[in-house]
Amino acid sequence: MILKNSKVKKKLKEGKVCFGTMLRILKSPQAVALCASEGWDYIILDTEHNDYDYETLGNFSLMAKYEDLALFVRVPDKLYHQMAQMLDIGAEGLILPQVRTLEESQHIIQSTKYAPIGKRGVSISSIVTRYRDYTQEEYTKWANDEIMTVIQIESEEGVNSVEKIVSVPGIDAVMIGPADLSQDMGIPGQLNHPRIEEAFREVIIQCNKYGVAPGIHLSNIDAVNKWINEGMRFITYSYDTKFFKDASQEALQKLRVFIK
Repeated sequence: MILKNSKVKKKLKEGKVCFGTMLRILKSPQAVALCASEGWDYIILDTEHNDYDYETLGNFSLMAKYEDLALFVRVPDKLYHQMAQMLDIGAEGLILPQVRTLEESQHIIQSTKYAPIGKRGVSISSIVTRYRDYTQEEYTKWANDEIMTVIQIESEEGVNSVEKIVSVPGIDAVMIGPADLSQDMGIPGQLNHPRIEEAFREVIIQCNKYGVAPGIHLSNIDAVNKWINEGMRFITYSYDTKFFKDASQEALQKLRVFIK
């Protein structure tokens, strides 16, 4: 079987926790193998805020087909061509930013699923199939079953509408964007604020009601521990530049001791 089944989707359906990280500047597809070697469940290429081009996305996607981790892409917006094209290039799932309404959630599923679930235009991806031959029926069924759809709740409007948003069949997980959510709520960066924590818990409750995995993007280990204990399961931790800066700062602090 060449078509790659989603271990992330399987683990989440079983109630397990998945850990991933985000790439913002690494452009070599060797980064896929590097992250896989450390045991991450998934990586996210962030095209919302960064400058990944289509060739880089294709190279990353092909490399991921040979590794035991999932490659997701965060698209800039919920436009049909951005969603469908990223999947045709080979993304194993999409992260959809700033989802605020039931209608947006429905539009996402219509754009990312093939008939009879949605209305995505059919194009059998050579990257996804690793250039092997599949029938249209085989390919479209696989895509509907295995590709991950992850929406982001990043506003008060999204929190207030979260039950309707996650009730749409086909939504697999939520990844809260705490920076944007706190900014929208007028308490930027205050991730321990009671209003923020209440919003997080509301997302968890509504996700669990509809069999959707609740998740969040965090860069603080203590915060990750807290929210896993409260039910978060799709955990995106930190990003490439922060890993490098944190490791560099720690190393330099130790090295400078030698010259005092």
